[in-house]
This record gives sequence, C-alpha cells and structure tokens, in this order.
Amino acid sequence: MASKDNWKLLMSTSDESEANLTRSRLEIEGIQCKMEVKSSFPGVEHRGSGPEIHIFVLLESFELSQQVLAENAEEDNAY
Repeated sequence: MASKDNWKLLMSTSDESEANLTRSRLEIEGIQCKMEVKSSFPGVEHRGSGPEIHIFVLLESFELSQQVLAENAEEDNAY
C-alpha cells in the first residue's frame, strides 16, 4: 500500500451509497482508492445525517479519477 503522502482527497459525501458506487466505478477503471469514514460526534448518523465519508485516490491517479467521475456524471444527466 502506498504511503499516506501519496493519497489525495477526491471527494467527500455523507451518502454511503454514493461513496460505494464511486469507489466501485473507480476500481472498475483500475484506479486504486480508499474510503475513510469520519464522524465528529458519535451517533450523529442516528439524527438524520450520516457520517462524512472521504474517498482518496493515489496522487498520480487524481486527474484520471476526476475525468471518470465527470464522465459518470454526464452519463447520469443523459437520462
């Protein structure tokens, strides 16, 4: 696994489904990524708001990752 310095934050969301779909899409394209769940206050997800989920990609894959997400958004908007 790459060192922490080689990872760059690609996106943050509180939607677990969106995070999992994004991770899957990136992995299908061969882009290594990782997710981290951040919750400032324990139990916040039980009050209508989920924890913050960060998706990181390797620094050298950052631009490609942005392109993949932009293409995915265009496909979603086409329907």
